[in-house]
Amino acid sequence: MNTSKCIPKWIMDNYYPKFKAVGIRQGWWNSSGPIVAGVSGGPDSVALLWLLVNLWRGKVIVAHFEHGIRGEDSLEDAAFVRGLATELRCPFLMESVPVPKCRQRGESVEEAARRLRYAFLEQAREKYGASCIAVGHHKDDLVETVLFNVIRGTGIRGVRGIPEKRGYIVRPLIEFFRSEIIELLKGLEMAWREDSTNIDIDYTRNKIRLQLIPLLESEYNPKIKEHIASLSRQACDITDRLERDASSINEVLRRNPLPYAMATWDRKILQSVNLPPHLLAECIRKQQRDLGLTTLSGNRTELLVGLIRERLNWRFQWEKRIEVCADRDFISWVDWDIETRSPSVSIDLRSQPSGELFWNGWEFHWNMSDRTDMPKFGMYQCCVFMCDEMDHSLEIVSVKEAHRLIDDFFDPVPWWSKQVWPIFILSCKMWWIPLYGGSCKVRDADRSLKRVRIKAEYKKSERM
Repeated sequence: MNTSKCIPKWIMDNYYPKFKAVGIRQGWWNSSGPIVAGVSGGPDSVALLWLLVNLWRGKVIVAHFEHGIRGEDSLEDAAFVRGLATELRCPFLMESVPVPKCRQRGESVEEAARRLRYAFLEQAREKYGASCIAVGHHKDDLVETVLFNVIRGTGIRGVRGIPEKRGYIVRPLIEFFRSEIIELLKGLEMAWREDSTNIDIDYTRNKIRLQLIPLLESEYNPKIKEHIASLSRQACDITDRLERDASSINEVLRRNPLPYAMATWDRKILQSVNLPPHLLAECIRKQQRDLGLTTLSGNRTELLVGLIRERLNWRFQWEKRIEVCADRDFISWVDWDIETRSPSVSIDLRSQPSGELFWNGWEFHWNMSDRTDMPKFGMYQCCVFMCDEMDHSLEIVSVKEAHRLIDDFFDPVPWWSKQVWPIFILSCKMWWIPLYGGSCKVRDADRSLKRVRIKAEYKKSERM
């Protein structure tokens, strides 16, 4: 707390206890490092900045993102925030970005502004070694977000509204209503900036704030906002518990990712635990967050849950080149950034008795030497023998192509990766599939005194 000047008693009575309690709950109140405050110049962020500077003991960095959306008004916002930072003796950091020109495909101006703003705030946090980033969302924002999600269609996660903490982002005003914030600023005789777009009812969120909530308060329940906020807290408790359960379950389901897969689940274990649909959906969401994938809609999540529970072999497109593929044993998240037409390679072992090769993400090493032991087929290496009458060519082809070359050939490779998974073949009498083993159809009496040792290692960075 700033002890260099007297804080009004009405602030100590009505704001300090709640502000401190939120800070302790969110984990920043007793932090020794600085905090980056995202300040737009609106009443919420101005109040946030004043409370942090005067009621918290640490250093506050003011970060302002000038988005260029509102022309001259945006520049005036920036000048106002700079002056406020100077007045409160806080370091000031600003970034100006022409947001409309920086949109990604399918991204709205609002979405682009949010993405770029949070990227800027994270850069500021890293620059100053701050413990967290404080933004000005309050309880009215929480209520509006819950109603917005319900109107457009949501599940229990959407009823959470705005999380009070996510990663380095904290929301110290989440327990304060907008009316309390305005009352604080008026009591302090502090100015703030108004965004004219906040009263445009062409935006759904503004319509909820200016029309729907007042209607609910006047016609149905004057405490509707408090009840919705309470519902949000209950939803947070439920989803937090679901997330913990999903995290534990995914640890059990997870196995080392198969080649070409970002993540792999053991399907037999999944079947043995017999998860209810809602918990299986949460496990899928946890995997999505771990992989940094886009969030599936509720309908598409239900579709994927149905495939996992009811179908054997299937594929599901998550986004662009990302698919979820399943067979009897595994469910894998696959990023198809590989060459799906695998080249066939033929190596003459007499002229090239040793060497290395990169093939669709695999690194292979082979060498021919005198025979010292029996044939062996391991997961990552094998040892096969040469026959005097055999063709001394080592063929590397895809498992799919091998079905054309080898009679009565059965392979255990997942169906979705057969066209990119390698197999080593010697005269169609001996073959080896990395991770799965091989077969030898040569009699011991027909084997020569030469052997070929092959090692294989999957390296995603070497994909063709």
